[in-house]
Amino acid sequence: MKNISKEDFIIWDIKENRPLEGLGIVYHYTTIIELINSFEFSLGIYEEIICVAELPLKWQRKISDAIELSK
Repeated sequence: MKNISKEDFIIWDIKENRPLEGLGIVYHYTTIIELINSFEFSLGIYEEIICVAELPLKWQRKISDAIELSK
């Protein structure tokens, strides 16, 4: 995928099986680390941080397209 990297992560709603914040909201791993270390961030009970490159191709395509549209 053109806009997908193993360094990109998304907050995933595991109950609804979809991105929590929308398709175009992707975080570099360094941003995730900064958020966690600053205690400004917490996950809900049905939320997890997932590497975008590990999502099914269907979701990777949707996310990549959303990123492309935001450029």
